[in-house]
Amino acid sequence: MNIVKKPIKSFKGDGKFVYVCYSLEDSEVVFPILTKLDANRYRVRYDECNQEEVKVDALRKHNIKNCEVFLAFLSQKAMQSLYVVNQLEMAQSFEANIFLVYLDGQETADTAARMFGADVKGIRLDEIDDDILMEVMDQLLTDCQEPEKIEERVLTYDELLDEVYPNQENANKESFVNNTDQENETIKKSAASAAKAATAAKKQKRQKNGRSFLNAVLVVGVMALIALLIYLFFGEQISEMLSEENQMVNFIPAMRSVSRLFGMIL
Repeated sequence: MNIVKKPIKSFKGDGKFVYVCYSLEDSEVVFPILTKLDANRYRVRYDECNQEEVKVDALRKHNIKNCEVFLAFLSQKAMQSLYVVNQLEMAQSFEANIFLVYLDGQETADTAARMFGADVKGIRLDEIDDDILMEVMDQLLTDCQEPEKIEERVLTYDELLDEVYPNQENANKESFVNNTDQENETIKKSAASAAKAATAAKKQKRQKNGRSFLNAVLVVGVMALIALLIYLFFGEQISEMLSEENQMVNFIPAMRSVSRLFGMIL
């Protein structure tokens, strides 16, 4: 059995793909095209077995049924291959999106039209160059293309200076960077000192508020104690002096007695 090394690996992941059908006898023409399709990030799937192998029949049917585009490379040799013809007939039965690339001119196109109908879309390779072929493939296979990967750019030191400090003169860039770094260190130290001072100020404020609260509690307590003493020692006398009969006559002496008591306590 003749083993032929394929130019690219058959796509096996998720996403829309193009299924490629060709005769191994046309490998010299087809393989460079497959390599270009792979380079343009198209998901290319095909049989990774020789024509004699039949174990992949179920997988082949699945690929043809689920492909976005069925791309067949046809030549007179390919049209005589049961392997190629059977796949084309299977693609028609699944109503696949068939596109034919005729490798050797009008004769093959006429043969394909007789076998598969004149309405099948295709192009003749002898009428176009490689650039036009890839333009056609771009239009046909856009949905089968992998998103372009964005590569991270690694800057050199000089390029980094140009990116970060585009307005500085070349001779002053490095000193500008150094000066900026020193200024940044100064700013960081100043910011740390300011943060420390702010923390200390908050702590002092909390302590001051605590002392003020204790003082207020003491004042209220002293006043309550004074009121209690007044009530215990002079409550009865004050009540008599402020009775309805003696209210106006005895009010002033009573107030004097209370004032003297406050003076003695203080």
